[in-house]
Amino acid sequence: MLAILLSLISVTLLFYGLSYRKDIGVITSQIKTTDLNHLEFLTQQLDNNINQLAGSMYALQRDPTVRDYEQIRQLGHLIDPAQTIMTVLEKLSLQTSSSTWENRIVLYKPQSGETLGSDSSLSFDPSVLKKPLPSGWEYIPEDKGSAEAGFRLLLSDPIERRNVPSKAGLLVSMYFPVSNIERLFDAYQSQNKGDTFLFNPSFGVILSRNTDPEMAKQIVATLASSAGQGTSEIFSLKGGSFLVSSVPSSAINWQVVHYSPLKQILQPIQSSRYSFLTGTAILLVMSLLFSLQLYRQVQRPVSLLLRSLNRMKEGRWSTRIHAKTNPEFTMLNEEFNEMAEKIQSLIEQVYLEQIRAKDAHLKQLQSQINPHFLYNCLFFIKSKAVVGDTDSVEAMALNLGEYYRYITKVDHSLTTLQDELKLLENYLEIQNLRKQRIRYEMDIAGDLLGLQIPRLLIQPLVENSIIHGIEKKIGQGFIRITASQTPEAVTVTVEDNGAGMTDEEIASLHARISESRREDGGCGLWNIQQRLKSHYDDSSGLLIASSPAGGLKITLRMEKKEENYAPNSAGR
Repeated sequence: MLAILLSLISVTLLFYGLSYRKDIGVITSQIKTTDLNHLEFLTQQLDNNINQLAGSMYALQRDPTVRDYEQIRQLGHLIDPAQTIMTVLEKLSLQTSSSTWENRIVLYKPQSGETLGSDSSLSFDPSVLKKPLPSGWEYIPEDKGSAEAGFRLLLSDPIERRNVPSKAGLLVSMYFPVSNIERLFDAYQSQNKGDTFLFNPSFGVILSRNTDPEMAKQIVATLASSAGQGTSEIFSLKGGSFLVSSVPSSAINWQVVHYSPLKQILQPIQSSRYSFLTGTAILLVMSLLFSLQLYRQVQRPVSLLLRSLNRMKEGRWSTRIHAKTNPEFTMLNEEFNEMAEKIQSLIEQVYLEQIRAKDAHLKQLQSQINPHFLYNCLFFIKSKAVVGDTDSVEAMALNLGEYYRYITKVDHSLTTLQDELKLLENYLEIQNLRKQRIRYEMDIAGDLLGLQIPRLLIQPLVENSIIHGIEKKIGQGFIRITASQTPEAVTVTVEDNGAGMTDEEIASLHARISESRREDGGCGLWNIQQRLKSHYDDSSGLLIASSPAGGLKITLRMEKKEENYAPNSAGR
């Protein structure tokens, strides 16, 4: 029971482990997909805010008032310069305040060096005109004259002057600090575990307020090969396993990176796993305690009882149980002791005596089957030797030797039907040499030749047919020996054309051979009847009837036993 219990728990743990691994794989895949989707949504928000700022810049560049400001000197006689500047300042201020992100806008005329910004403290750095204007947002670190790192977008009018900005009529510059992105990341991290930062191979990283610089450095090293595409992978870093997702920003050409510890993400399912393992351990301990108690209260008494029964089977009838256990088994042990005492008494008084009586009875039945014609055969050999008939002497001696070699075997009480038929051939040949008027026929199926039967079971029937049938009748004698089988039994029939018997005589003979004991020691048919019932069962025995040929028809009926067949491929 303990082995079965451990096997069940082991199988349960095995299947749970496989299921847990599969669940972890599915959940991890779903988490990767979900984390990447969330990061893509964050990146889309970032791009939308930046594109909104860029869109407002393009709209401002094409504003009629700004275009008037660009040509204010040429249009001075048509417009009021002061009013135009005031209107442009109002539009710059309105444009700046209309966005949720902090930003600053500066208008700069390269030809005159005039500057107009959304804040009076803003200025423009003319050094940027020494090279072509960048096509998109440009990152401005803190060490380049900026009080705070941020991104800047420059537009020229006309656009053709982008490569030669010093000849442009008007430059529009918009700048926003990275604090806008940090606030966006902080809002995202308040709803999602982990930290977020920006990464660009040329400029490095822009960290949010809570990001660990050392961890970001390790993550950047792993992302070098996947820059420029959205990915979500699990990496083993110094601090453990982390889920790292990265999505490129189409607006500023930076990677938005988010990482979170995998252990923290999988904490609920791991807690469930620990709870299951703890419950399994408690169940195992309780099961062991229960098994120990069951062993002491049930298994040990049962084992003791079984050992005592085995001793009884081995013939040790004095076996008794003296162990004290729970009341139920104590009562059972007392009943066993009482039963053993009664069995011992019966064995000593009855059973052994019956075994000895049965063994003596079987030996008596065996000894009553003797060769009655030995002296006649010896006289036949003498008479034939006197007249010089050596062929008859040789045939008689050969058959007589085979006959007595067979019937004097005492090592086995059983033989095969094939060997018994061989004995009949020897016996009938001997009778033919003496009488020369007996014809016989054997019709036995080949699959019955391996049937095991008691020795000298058929020969007495053939002997009776000759002595009590054929010898009492003048003329040619005939004996037919056949065998057949049904699903329940095998029958062997000996039929002759001898003197035969009346129905009354047959009934009387059948009554005599059916007696359990006989004072005169019995006859050959009675012996055969007793041996059949002893070796098989009460449904086996002899059936006697008149033969259509004029003599008797005696049938041996033997109930089938599995051990009665031996392998034999010979046929007759």
